[in-house]
Amino acid sequence: MIRFILLLLVLGFAYYLVYRYRRLDAVKQKQLIKFLAIILISVLLAVLVLTGRLNWLIAAVGALLPLIPRAARFLMGVWPSVKPYFQRYQQNRKSSMHSRFIHLQIDMLSGELQGEVLEGGFAGQKLNALSLERLLLLLDELKPLDSESVSLLVAYLDRMHSGWAKDERGRYEQPASDSVMSERQARDILGVTETADKKEITKAHKRLMQKLHPDRGGSDYLAQQINKARDTLL
Repeated sequence: MIRFILLLLVLGFAYYLVYRYRRLDAVKQKQLIKFLAIILISVLLAVLVLTGRLNWLIAAVGALLPLIPRAARFLMGVWPSVKPYFQRYQQNRKSSMHSRFIHLQIDMLSGELQGEVLEGGFAGQKLNALSLERLLLLLDELKPLDSESVSLLVAYLDRMHSGWAKDERGRYEQPASDSVMSERQARDILGVTETADKKEITKAHKRLMQKLHPDRGGSDYLAQQINKARDTLL
């Protein structure tokens, strides 16, 4: 009897939500859907915690993560109309900064930095494949050649090798660049497309600053470039 009453209450609540939903404008409909999704996820997590099944969910999600790229390719093959959404997501995951000698990539989800040497004695080598000793040798090589490359490499060391050379760091610090940033450079840094609107640009800027703010393991140079990219596009 109790289960029957609960079922009636759930059905009545669902009917009320549908009734309300149909009488809202498009903006409020989206807000209602987001609100209900948050409530549903919160209730589900609470039930999993109370029943001791949260670890099972975490393990299942971890096992499914490697399958996401394959699932995305399958969906793009079956429904070509979803392809732009996946491409947009992929483009918004990476931020790129270029100089004469260094190409630096930033994962916008994790804040992890990766890079490659473009010219010189270390040309073609990945930064994450170089030991700290060899990175410092590269830094010495670049210092008299290109200040922007030095700034990018110092930013990489600050992020990926915390405390790498506090006593010697001053030898490599460069003055802030006052060069004009092109729109293409700005879009590469923020990881947005040519059609990105103000909202997308602001969101990308905020996401990067949350990962690479100097107070969060980033650097003044990276923060300067991210701010400059936003100002260039807006």
